[in-house]
Formats: sequence, structure tokens, C-alpha cells
Amino acid sequence: MADKEKDFTYINLDYWKDYITMHNVLACELSYSLIYNNIRPEKIKEALATVELDTLPNRFFLIQVDDYYNYSSKMQITQEFYQKTMLINLLRERMQELGLKGFMANLVGIDKLICFLCCEDEEKTDIRNYLSKIAESFKEAVRSKSDYTISICISQRCNRIWQYSQMQPDMNLALNKSYFSGKEFSIFLSDVEQHIPMKETSLNNFYPELIAAFSRSSPSQMECVLQSMMQVLLEGQLNPEEAKMELIRLLHKINDYGIRCGIPKQQMKEYTNKAMAQILSCSFIADARKYFMEFFYSFTHSLNEANTGTEYLFKIPVSEYIETHYMENIRLGTLSSLIGFSEGHFTRVFREEFGMTFVQYLTACRIDHSKELLAQTAIPIEQIAYRVGINSYSYFCTCFKRLCNISPGEYRKKHTPKHQNIEIEYQNIE
Repeated sequence: MADKEKDFTYINLDYWKDYITMHNVLACELSYSLIYNNIRPEKIKEALATVELDTLPNRFFLIQVDDYYNYSSKMQITQEFYQKTMLINLLRERMQELGLKGFMANLVGIDKLICFLCCEDEEKTDIRNYLSKIAESFKEAVRSKSDYTISICISQRCNRIWQYSQMQPDMNLALNKSYFSGKEFSIFLSDVEQHIPMKETSLNNFYPELIAAFSRSSPSQMECVLQSMMQVLLEGQLNPEEAKMELIRLLHKINDYGIRCGIPKQQMKEYTNKAMAQILSCSFIADARKYFMEFFYSFTHSLNEANTGTEYLFKIPVSEYIETHYMENIRLGTLSSLIGFSEGHFTRVFREEFGMTFVQYLTACRIDHSKELLAQTAIPIEQIAYRVGINSYSYFCTCFKRLCNISPGEYRKKHTPKHQNIEIEYQNIE
């Protein structure tokens, strides 16, 4: 086409929006037709001609506008639409500078753009390097000429029309990794491990360590706990929404702790609601971490004003930690360090608050949990001892009888429903 400016598809649609051309509309229409496999085979050539192509694209980029929802929430819908059109125009200019054959389109209503490329000849050379350079050039164009950044997932080779629709959902999921990796993330779809069962991940075990950091008003301790939490979320391969919900559940528990400590209920509600809204709307885990720290500073400021007693600053964090980790080898030094006390001072305060020694309390906690297992399961008694953190069967029996005035076996017979006794006796014989 000799002069695109005179061509019908590049005329501005002044009656609609002066920054949109017919080419924008046709490119958008074709992109949806490709990713939803909605073109009749006999119409493919005609459809491609609407964007000046004569062959099917062999690769495509799914482009995510980083933190777009956060930006767009502050705009009117007309402004929002213009922002993505502006980015498309920037990237089209870069495509022309690089001499690329293909087209760029907007995926309306989401934070994505899509770029289809015809580069079949490059498949015979170093295609990864070729596509990586294009992706980096696209990022640079957006970064240097706008307030935005982009992340990109690069498709596998396409030579059938149905392959676009097959790859696009997986590419969308792959871009979820940018939540953990940060802005300007790039990934090849071929590098994504497919269909990995998601690990069961929970942050509940961090609650005692978090409230210990809150009770001490220790930013450094809080940062260490948050770093460990972020690592668990990353290793658990959660998607962003599931990771956010784990953080929200912790905020709810910390909110309840703050109210128990004497922080006014309305004040805690304001702190918690603000942090939850920020975490739910952010696009990157680094931002979620920042918002958690802001919540920490607000909380601890109010906690210091509340003149909270040792019951809440010492007893609750310590009892929560023991309740969460009783089955592990809890050392006095670890727990005293968590609270910020020397071992000697911790031992004295513990006896004052709990009316017994640390070892006595820990043993009682373990025996209480063993009683539940004895009454509700058919697990052999020796295994129960190990499950509650006591590594000697004889010592477990001694402690159990001292605290309960009955042996573990007798306790099980007394508290197990009769219809289960035969099965348990059979297992013990085995």
C-alpha cells in the first residue's frame, strides 16, 4: 500500500473517537477471532487481509500492562480506553522501526494487549534470541515514552489456526508469575511447567511470629517474617488471588488480636480495611509487602498508646506459638529470642504469667493434643507420642499418667466409642 495515510483503514474515526482508526477496530476484531478460534477456514485469507497480512502469524505476544488496574481505577472509562490505545500506537511505531510484519491489538476490558508476528523465516535460526530482543525493545519503548511498563509472554510456534486459542489461556496464567517476579517480566510459554498440581499452602503458622513482631513493635523482626511468608507463597505456586487471600486471612486474625490488646475497634477496622483494599488491588507481591508494613506501623503506634499489659504482649504471642509448633522441637532460646527476652528473663516472666515452667506448659499442651488423637483416631499410641513432639514412648506414657492419672491405653478405651474399640484392638495386635 503506497500511502497508509490515505488508506481507508488508517483514517481517524472522528465521529467516534479521534484517536481510533478503522485499523484499530479491525485489528481488535481479528485478534479476538484468532484467540477464540472464530474464523471459518474459507474466510481466513479475507480476514488476514483486513490487517494487510497474507499469511497466518507464527508467533504472538500476550502483553500485560503492569499494575494497570491500579492506574485505571483512578480514571474515567474514556480515559482508560485511551491509555491502552496510546500504548498500542507506541508499540506499532516500534514494530515499524524494527521492520516487523504483524499487527497489534487491544483486548478490551482487561490489562492485556496482543501482538501477532509473521516471522517464519526466523524459526530456522535463533528464534528465542530474536523474540527476546523484540520483547526487550517493546518494553523499552513503553518505559521510555509513557508512565507504564509491560510484561510479556511469548507463544510457542503456531502453524494451525486453533493453536492461538489453545495457547492464550496458558499464557495468561503464565503472566500471573509477574505478581511474584515484579514489573517487566518476560517468559516463553515453552518454559512454563504445565499442569503442576498446586501445593497446599497456608500462612497460618506465621501468625504467632507476626503477633510477636507486633507486640515488640519491631520493624526488623516484621521484615524477616514477611520475607519468609513471601518465600512460602512463591514456593507454593499460588496464583495472585489465592496469595492475596492468605494475606487477608492473617490480617483478620491480627485485627482480632489488636482489639484484644485494647486498640479501639473502629480504629482497627479502619487500619485493616485499608490494608485489605490495598493488598487486593495491587499487582505485585512487593507492593503487598509494603502495604503490610504500613499496617504494621499504624497498628504498633496505636498499640503503644493503648498501654497494653503483659498478658497481651507476652502471654498471647507465646501461647499461640506453642499451640502452633507444639509438635516440633521448640527450644527455650528460640522462643525467648522471638519475644526479645534473655532466656533467664523469659523463664521468670513465663512462670509469672502461666503459673508453671515452660517445659511443664509445653508438655501439658502436647498431652492435651494427644488426648484428642487417642479419642478420635485409631493411630497407634507410639505414633501419637511422636506426632505431638515427644520422641520417647515411655516418657510420653509417664507424662500422660502423671497429668491424667490414667495410661494412654486406658484413656483410649474409656473415650473411644464402643464400635471403634474392636478395630483399634485389632490394629494394636497387628
